[in-house]
Amino acid sequence: MKILNVQQIREADQFTIKNEPIASIDLMERASGQVVNWVCKHFSNEHEIIVLAGSGNNGGDGLAIARLLSNQNYSVKVVLIMGESGSDDFEQNLDRLKSLKKVEILNDFNFSNSNNDYIFIDAIFGSGLSRPIEGDIAKFVQKVNEAKGIKLAVDIPSGVFADEPSPGETIFKSDFTLSFQVPKLAFMMAENQQYVGQFEILNIGLSEEFINNCISDYSIYELTKELKLLLKVDSIAHKGIRGRATIIAGGHAKMGAVILAAKGTLHSGIGLLSVQVCPLCIDIIQNQIPEALILEDENDYVLGSFLGYNKQDVLVFGPAIGFANKTIKLLEEILKTFKGQLILDADAITILAKNREMLELLPEGTILTPHHGEFKRLVGNYSNNFEALMQLKSFCKHHKVVVVLKGKFTAVCNEKGQVSFNTTGNQGMAKGGSGDLLCGILAGIAPRVQNPFETAKLAVYLHGFSGDISLKEYGENYMTPSTMISNLKDTFKKVEN
Repeated sequence: MKILNVQQIREADQFTIKNEPIASIDLMERASGQVVNWVCKHFSNEHEIIVLAGSGNNGGDGLAIARLLSNQNYSVKVVLIMGESGSDDFEQNLDRLKSLKKVEILNDFNFSNSNNDYIFIDAIFGSGLSRPIEGDIAKFVQKVNEAKGIKLAVDIPSGVFADEPSPGETIFKSDFTLSFQVPKLAFMMAENQQYVGQFEILNIGLSEEFINNCISDYSIYELTKELKLLLKVDSIAHKGIRGRATIIAGGHAKMGAVILAAKGTLHSGIGLLSVQVCPLCIDIIQNQIPEALILEDENDYVLGSFLGYNKQDVLVFGPAIGFANKTIKLLEEILKTFKGQLILDADAITILAKNREMLELLPEGTILTPHHGEFKRLVGNYSNNFEALMQLKSFCKHHKVVVVLKGKFTAVCNEKGQVSFNTTGNQGMAKGGSGDLLCGILAGIAPRVQNPFETAKLAVYLHGFSGDISLKEYGENYMTPSTMISNLKDTFKKVEN
């Protein structure tokens, strides 16, 4: 699903109006009808509806929503924030609302009387807002935020900027945001989650032709039939076709990361799994993962032996591996010689950040999986996620790699600067070991997918999907990366079917 900027969305509106053709007031009616359908599906008409309407087209949406909800027997009041003079579509909808004579139109509201049955619908400012909310309107929005009740934003919460950081301190805090046709980039930014809440995209019939022709670096990942087929294996396949992967991670007393990554690889369909391990830890692997072949390192406490990996399709290097000089030299040798799919995580990324000359050795198509702290070590500090995106795109273009920048909506970027956001997953996954499991899933599917960008996007999706199943089964506190591994069976079943 493409993410378009404000200008592109505005042009999509105009193209649709001209070429469907449809009058702008009728397109507004269509969009408002979709919001009303959503409200009717999720909330009974026992709720009191308070529509907060500005004087622009977003306010026009709000007035149409108020009228249509009233026709569905909801009790509705409208609070006009900026008077009765506004855009043409706003004024037409205001006339329609007044002629209905069922909806009370106010210039203020006593929020102290609200309760949890109230639904406040924010239609004050839309995505065209270009300055912070200030003055009396800011005070009004603050009162709404403090009031009891459910908060719902139309298109985008008032005060949130769609394509750049929001500069103001006063922003409508939504429980739900109902946006039209395509998502906004702002929805993907962690700093906006407290304002956006749960967002849903409503199809209002904007021209698919126009949207398909729009150029955008940003999208939300959606699983397609073609991608599902990549996970299938022919009935006459042998283990070699499924691929060979080696995990180089952990060291003495750090075997948990190795086990999680190895199990993730094994349960994601790899044909042959090898684990490089210190001699003192061999029994742990053989007991925990009997399917794994052992590559014995010559060092008792750290991993540092270059064992030759020419038969391997995938190498995972980094989880809990440490920073011994031998380990650093091992990574450098792998960067210089390995020809398969390389996946670098955790300590490997920190090693690169501290030995920056090694960044230039990164093989094209390498997959790196940093969280924000690790990514800042690579590229320097940034103050918000919009800046992080710019750094992400620049890094991937320069080094011709794929980076999985982990977070609420994990961003996967390729060497062209194209960014795909993932929407599976949940807060219960914010526990040590989740990243190790992701490395394993990446390694498990890479030989079949055979494209670093597609591998990364699909693995992140599967990882989050397994997390969502674990959340339902165990709850956010009890679930662990181990429960996610056990739920990979249901993840693959559901995805493949």
